[in-house]
Amino acid sequence: MKPVRVAADRWNFEVTGTGQFITPLGGNMLNDEHPGQSTLFRHFDAKDCDHRFGVMAELGLNCLRQAIGVNEVFDAKTGLKAAGLKNWDTFIGLAEKHGIYLMPVGGYIGSNDWFDVELLADNGKALDESCAFWEKFVGHYAGHPAIWAWDLRNELLYWNRPHMTTPGSPDELRIDAMIKDAWPQWLETRYGTVAAMNRVYGSNYASFREVPGSVGFLEKPYDIGAYDFRNYLNDRGYGWCKRQCDVIRAASPDHMIVSGNNGWLSPDQDLWLANGFHNRAIHELFDFVSHHPYPAWQAVPGGRGDPLDGGEPLQYWLSCCVGMSRLDYYGKPVVIQEFGWYGGGTSKFLCDLPYRSEQEHADYTRALTDALIPHVNGFVNWPTMDMPASVDISNHGGIFTHDGKRKALAKVYEDLIQRLNGQRQVRARATTTLTYSLLGLYTCRKYQDDMWDKVHEVIRDGGVPDFRFI
Repeated sequence: MKPVRVAADRWNFEVTGTGQFITPLGGNMLNDEHPGQSTLFRHFDAKDCDHRFGVMAELGLNCLRQAIGVNEVFDAKTGLKAAGLKNWDTFIGLAEKHGIYLMPVGGYIGSNDWFDVELLADNGKALDESCAFWEKFVGHYAGHPAIWAWDLRNELLYWNRPHMTTPGSPDELRIDAMIKDAWPQWLETRYGTVAAMNRVYGSNYASFREVPGSVGFLEKPYDIGAYDFRNYLNDRGYGWCKRQCDVIRAASPDHMIVSGNNGWLSPDQDLWLANGFHNRAIHELFDFVSHHPYPAWQAVPGGRGDPLDGGEPLQYWLSCCVGMSRLDYYGKPVVIQEFGWYGGGTSKFLCDLPYRSEQEHADYTRALTDALIPHVNGFVNWPTMDMPASVDISNHGGIFTHDGKRKALAKVYEDLIQRLNGQRQVRARATTTLTYSLLGLYTCRKYQDDMWDKVHEVIRDGGVPDFRFI
């Protein structure tokens, strides 16, 4: 294997020194456990990993996004753990053996690998420990050719309520305070004096500390204060990411970095998704941009309809996925690094979901990838293999069953591999540029909805949008 880089055209990926184009086509997680619950490194089985990598390679997949299992390989006090690192050495060797590139995803030191809003809110000790982890772990694999890119975290967002914590609890208030700790300073930097800020706000605050800010989206159309707090969160998220990106680049200058990002303005979703980590705010830190489109909010009662039902729900959702991909273009490749739905059973995602066949799942994925191919360069399915113990669409979302047997979805990926891998991809040219105010998008739900309706109209009529935000 040779390292992968972004090509000179800033849209394709290429294998270093060969001129050969390569498109990331693969899945998330090698085994059948959800990374929010466990990772394969807690009970590492090299033979099982070898088999699963083989199943991927036999289909022709070339990329795996995998949770590192940070607490299996690193201790904040003592550094790298020899036993865990030995397992990772074996794991990366198996990936190289089967020609599967890795996107290893960072986790939370002392917690889990997928979500921990409390540690994310901590810009002190938790961030210091994360930087120490990256320095040691990336340094150990500096320049390793099987690393496609280091993925900073999964679906970053600032939020003040950990799972199972009720509103108004001491934990929520403490986390909220941590997130807002630099808010008065941010206002002072922006306005200089309280009097100047009051003139803009039309307020009479006596100090910057009196100015409220809501981590959750507030419906306050065109309110400057609400808009300022969204930008404060973006600046805070940028600083959090930059510290770690700087450490990673110093440890391994030739490796790429990405951050697995959820949609930030996708239809029927509030701005809490990617809250403080919108691609618009942090994209310059990364070598390519990702987003994770799921139709969860569309499928809830009162939503726009599950796209697996076809018709208008499907067409609207496809338009919005194209729109998300177009607005996330910043002169770098856009990769659908996590996405999917489910087939072969019933499931849940914000609500109970009905039985869907494997073929329905495959047909949906084919429709989505066909719509997105001119606008993105890469598809990494969630998950690689069904996760039966999961409580969401991961239970039936795989390309393979939990034990590695091909599902109907595998045929879609087989066709994608034939169509895309090794071929130079060309991003579709825009036919129109849509201009929107960030003030409106950050404060007004109707303004957001009107944007997505316009996107759908443009695409339905055969157009291709690009975006300008002011």
